[in-house]
Amino acid sequence: MNRDKTLYTALAMVSLAFAFFWLPVPRLFDVACILLILLFVPATMSPGSHELRKDPLIILGMCFFLYIVISIVWHRLTLPDNFPPTTSDRRFLRVLYFIAIAYAISRSSWLTVWHVLAVAFGGLLAYLAISFDQTEWLLAWHGQRADFGIHNAQHTGVVFATCALSFGIFTPRFYQWVKQASPVIALVSALIWTTALLFSLWGVFVSQTRGVWLGLGVAALFFPVILGFAYKLNRKFPTSLRKPVLGGIIGIAALSILAAGFNLPSRVSERLAAEDVTWESLRQAAAHETQQLSSIEVRVASWSAAAGWIMEKPFMGWGGRGSRPLIRQSELFSDEFKKNYNHLHSSYLQVLVEIGLIGAMLIVALMALLGHATIRGYQRQLMPLDIFLFSWLFFIFWLVVNVFESYIIYPSGTYLVAIVAGTCYSFCVNKQKPPG
Repeated sequence: MNRDKTLYTALAMVSLAFAFFWLPVPRLFDVACILLILLFVPATMSPGSHELRKDPLIILGMCFFLYIVISIVWHRLTLPDNFPPTTSDRRFLRVLYFIAIAYAISRSSWLTVWHVLAVAFGGLLAYLAISFDQTEWLLAWHGQRADFGIHNAQHTGVVFATCALSFGIFTPRFYQWVKQASPVIALVSALIWTTALLFSLWGVFVSQTRGVWLGLGVAALFFPVILGFAYKLNRKFPTSLRKPVLGGIIGIAALSILAAGFNLPSRVSERLAAEDVTWESLRQAAAHETQQLSSIEVRVASWSAAAGWIMEKPFMGWGGRGSRPLIRQSELFSDEFKKNYNHLHSSYLQVLVEIGLIGAMLIVALMALLGHATIRGYQRQLMPLDIFLFSWLFFIFWLVVNVFESYIIYPSGTYLVAIVAGTCYSFCVNKQKPPG
């Protein structure tokens, strides 16, 4: 028991390091990624961990690991010599980090999801402070596109959008807590929380990523559906909608005032109309009849080429980072395109091209099991309503944004999936009903 307690304490500390260091100190983040696996695997092998070894997600994760090992050997034997080392297939195993974080939270005596989420947001603020560039912040304040050094604006957008989703969904819980605090603490806390929410929304706007805006819009449209589904699962309906509706009206009014103050509607319209594309231009991009491509047309050209590569090796793909030599050796793209792009601008196509249909099916199965676990956890009242809503809203948002960018192969995708899925799944594997 002492050994298990020590393991889970260490795993909890590594989970916090994982949550904090991604942006401020990437090297320490890489170390935390390795330690998550090195600590969690012995925890699953412990004599007292029969329940972990029966977890369907862990079993499927082991199957995915075995498939990746087989794919590494297969790609080494079958791919041309000019392809990258096949061991890069293992980067897709990053989708399993969330399981280790979930068990670290559920088995730790002191770590909670709120600690992990707070430390994660603290890591973002620490990074923005360390890398502060006054010029970029001033440009962003005046409506120019900014990424604050988080790889590019697409990745910046998904980070701030995830923060906005979490702050928005957990606002009722926060104000329920704040009622119990002294007036001074309640006022200061409310100001901090509101500032963080508005700052996250501002980050979404200044990143000017249309795929992120679309993802948030689709998630917002599905919110009533998910809320209705949640109440149907437990056969409970709110006794009064007055407070939620009033809160929503106040929130919309505040956002409207903020949007008007920063002239956001016109800036959003400018960004949406920034590219003049037609059905004919999209057809030409898909057929590779033109080399002058806009952002949207670049994606269409990449997706069109990817379809042919998938058909050539449908089951096990071209190996991790296989899209790079495929693009580089293709006659369909210009030298400028090959210089600027080495991925497929879609996580779905990236997976199919690099680890094939078998790998994609295993990842889909992981997602399906996780979704089923959240439903079961909520039905058993292990998972609170707001966590259930957050998990499904993020899932919908994530489904949409990954159509337009290969987040799965970047640290941003690794990080956000691990943090969000890990915090949500921790309720599903927690034996005790959480306090209100």
